Amino acid sequence: MILGKLKSRKSKHITVVRNHIFDLHKKLAKESLKLSELEGKELKLKVKQIKSIGSRMKQYRKYLNLVLL
Repeated sequence: MILGKLKSRKSKHITVVRNHIFDLHKKLAKESLKLSELEGKELKLKVKQIKSIGSRMKQYRKYLNLVLL
């Protein structure tokens, strides 16, 4: 009974993390479409934002792989 409860809690957590990664992916796609309109400092700021989103996605994927072991 306790094992089943832990398993469902773990699967819910995995689902939440996967959904968050997917949301980050959608945000990354939206931000990248705006790049063509920008120049100078605005472009550099947008690139920094995109890089931070990408690094967070990598961290979440690494965490998800550890949880799934």
